[in-house]
Amino acid sequence: MGTRIAVDIGGTFTDLVMESDAGTTVSKVLSTPEDLVDGVLDAVGEAGADLNDVSLFIHGTTVGLNTFLERSGGKVALVTTRGYRDAYIIGRGHRPDMYDLKYHKPTPLVERDSILEIDERISASGEELAPLDANSVEVVAKAIAEAEYEAVAVSLIHSYVDPLHELETREILRRTLPDIPIVLSHEVAPEWREYERTSSTVTSVYITPRVRDYLSRLSQSLRDKGLSVPLHITQSNGGAMIADSAADRAVLTLYSGPVGGVIGGREVGRRTDQPDLICIDMGGTSFDVSIVRGGQVGMQSEFELQGLPILAPAVELVSIGAGGGSLIYERHGGLRVGPESAGSFPGPASYGRGGVRPTVSDANVVLGRIPRAQKLAGSFTLDRQAAEDALASVAGFFDLTATDLAEQALDVTHFVMAEAIRELTVERGLHPKDFAIVAFGGAGPLHAAFLAEELEVERVLIPANPGVFSAWGMLQGDVRHDAVTTHYRRLDQPIVDLTEPIERLKDKVCREMEVDDEQRAGMRFETHVELRYVGQEYSLPIRLAAAGAPPRGGYKKKHRHTPQQKRGEGGRLV
Repeated sequence: MGTRIAVDIGGTFTDLVMESDAGTTVSKVLSTPEDLVDGVLDAVGEAGADLNDVSLFIHGTTVGLNTFLERSGGKVALVTTRGYRDAYIIGRGHRPDMYDLKYHKPTPLVERDSILEIDERISASGEELAPLDANSVEVVAKAIAEAEYEAVAVSLIHSYVDPLHELETREILRRTLPDIPIVLSHEVAPEWREYERTSSTVTSVYITPRVRDYLSRLSQSLRDKGLSVPLHITQSNGGAMIADSAADRAVLTLYSGPVGGVIGGREVGRRTDQPDLICIDMGGTSFDVSIVRGGQVGMQSEFELQGLPILAPAVELVSIGAGGGSLIYERHGGLRVGPESAGSFPGPASYGRGGVRPTVSDANVVLGRIPRAQKLAGSFTLDRQAAEDALASVAGFFDLTATDLAEQALDVTHFVMAEAIRELTVERGLHPKDFAIVAFGGAGPLHAAFLAEELEVERVLIPANPGVFSAWGMLQGDVRHDAVTTHYRRLDQPIVDLTEPIERLKDKVCREMEVDDEQRAGMRFETHVELRYVGQEYSLPIRLAAAGAPPRGGYKKKHRHTPQQKRGEGGRLV
């Protein structure tokens, strides 16, 4: 079958799984945050992989997500229709918590001075109300060049209906700006809702320079070592795409790192006849929770990062800063755990690499839950005395012994982890006891039994090699491509035939994946529509079995079982 390799980079360790006719090989090395490419190459070397024989090399990367969270992306200019300069800054008027008197709106990725206007206008029905003024675009291009922007986002009003003006704008900008990324909103998110579409486009452009640079250097380094097949990157939706496509659509990689575990969890559920799963991934830096129901991974067509909306398909997950490297400390007289992490260097005190602040891993070492003789990443053993000394430095604030502090710190950790699980279950009308827990990541199995007891879960599954399970999960996914269009119709009008727009989307997918008719015959297509009652703002996704009228009955049933549902009359397809 040829050798298949998957590499997952975490905040502390870089994991590799290699499958070949000879069996499965795993390796775990310390991550190299100063240059993540080095960590990948170290893992390949540790596994003794011969890249000349590799038929698939897939990688989950957090470069895009970290770039966003750290606000370390490129200098971005936003080009928009005249009169809409402030739409992205204003955003939406809703407040996540109406009683939070100290609420601040999310900070946009582009400041107002970097938003430039051009003259053009398309109506909501696709009519050209004002032609594109090429001179105004040339003026904007000159301003962008003089200010030395690293990337450009173009989001024009109603471009999801007719993208002609955006395409022409890029062509004109390219004459002056031949070497920087120019991303169009209709290519990122061809959907209505101008603010969300613009936010998605700006986010994609913001992380593109770093993602593109990283993937370019990694691809070249792997080729230099003999890799002859394209590097594949895990998408936020759990599928895979080639690195060149990922560099052009960086927004699709935001959850590239965490999704491998839930795909692997789904496969474990299939093999153990357990269709309903709570997947928990606890590494050195974070704790990620995702749900599998009926053998299907929970998906979302839109999500938020730091309050900014992203229109992109992604596995539904909750992530908190509670990993093995999460720091234990005192603040305002209370015991705190995370979200700050010791990272891979210096790491927990028990690693013996110079760390002096106590972590969750140190608490587990002191309590004997991690054997002192255990070798981590195949290279070093644990120092229990260093862990105890680190815990003692905080225990004094509470007049506790190091052992007592370790117990209480883990109680705090388990509480916040259980709350993250409840967010995806109890708050959705689901009871955790109806699920089994699949625990993985370097620290996940250590805490699974405690969480199961807290949540009344009766079954816990621990996969083989849980510390590299997310990498293994990447090998269980498919090459996947998503396409979307806005088709706004009422269902109580004459029968809505969706055959034509669905076929157009299929053709678009095949063009972008560069497949021929024979390859297309072997592809599997899934079609989903979003429905809402007239007068509602947000819609619910419904899977469509075949092209034709959407399933009203399926929508009504899902609507009744959705929290905060409200009766309405007349369906509307979006």
